[in-house]
Amino acid sequence: MLRLGLRRDRSPLLRRLLDPSPRTLFAVAAIAFAAALWYAQPHARFLVRGSLGEAEVLAAEPAAAGAEHARYRVLLRRDGAPPVEGAVESGRRALEPGRRIPILYRRDNPRDMRAVEVFAPWTRPIWLSIVGLAALGLGLRERDRAASRPPPAPGTPPRQGPAA
Repeated sequence: MLRLGLRRDRSPLLRRLLDPSPRTLFAVAAIAFAAALWYAQPHARFLVRGSLGEAEVLAAEPAAAGAEHARYRVLLRRDGAPPVEGAVESGRRALEPGRRIPILYRRDNPRDMRAVEVFAPWTRPIWLSIVGLAALGLGLRERDRAASRPPPAPGTPPRQGPAA
């Protein structure tokens, strides 16, 4: 039999999945937090370096096949500055030309705009953060539970069952 150096665990697969080690839970938490930051990063720039404005929809651009957002050409008018034309993506698909929509635009580059959506850009980061917090909490609980267990006496067989 070919041995790959992996530990041979005789517990059922479902038990191993439902009762992961603290190290596994900490890895899941780290991956979830990293993914939340990855998805939030493009929108966070607008909260830090952006301004709130209102833009007029000029036209709808053709959507790519399977796109989850519609793309619109818009015209941003600011006080004391020339109008700027740009493009925004929105989850709302029925915006008509002439309608004014709230947007966030970057002060250093007003052509870079995002439509203000309530939860659309933050849904993935919020859920991934919740998963990360849950995995972190479970990992801490499992680590403390393992640390508070007395070591087994020499010569006793390993415990099996849900309390193991």
